Amino acid sequence: MIKASGKRVYELLKKHLRYDEDEFVVYVAKDLANNPFVILVSIILSQNTSDKNSIRALKNYINEIGSTCDDALRASVEAIQKAIRPAGLYKQKATTIKRLAIEYCNRGPQILNNNDINLIKMWLLSIPGIGRKTVDVFLQLLYDAPVFAVDTHAARIAKRWGLVGDKASYDEISHALLEFFGHEHAGEAHRLLIVLGRRYCKSRKPRCGECPLREVCPYAQRQS
Repeated sequence: MIKASGKRVYELLKKHLRYDEDEFVVYVAKDLANNPFVILVSIILSQNTSDKNSIRALKNYINEIGSTCDDALRASVEAIQKAIRPAGLYKQKATTIKRLAIEYCNRGPQILNNNDINLIKMWLLSIPGIGRKTVDVFLQLLYDAPVFAVDTHAARIAKRWGLVGDKASYDEISHALLEFFGHEHAGEAHRLLIVLGRRYCKSRKPRCGECPLREVCPYAQRQS
């Protein structure tokens, strides 16, 4: 188990890790259009690819398709595929975006304006292709919901810190990280874990000797 409280770990991460919000596709989406639909599109594009690739795809998408659900409804699936190709899995993601557009134009504003977190979660999860991480990122960003989005970096780090077991589910990891960092810091902590995973706590050849958490991380201690 990591030898520090969530508050202390958060302070260390904040002190040693710097990043630009433009490194994250959701913030690029906010800057370019700032509407819930395009933010959801940006999160879909980020699935199983880097932010660099998903940012390229998002800019193409907005330039070629537009930023509203009506724009997506008018566009063919093939046109969406072409626009988002840099994000990878473009056929699957284009289909998901089209499904989202149909649902969003039909009921989206009514459901989102209701501010009922559970209702929004159930609605989004009912759309094929949209999973828990997409929903949690969206809910945390737009509604400051008490959730912790889990990507591959967060999952790997939570396991290396001993917060969960190696076979922990998404829900178990999300709950453990939310409890560890607290609701107040969940959004920022999620981004900091992504940066930590990219720069130090890599899947292969982690840079434990240079990591700012090496003195408190049990995984780093075992590597020394």
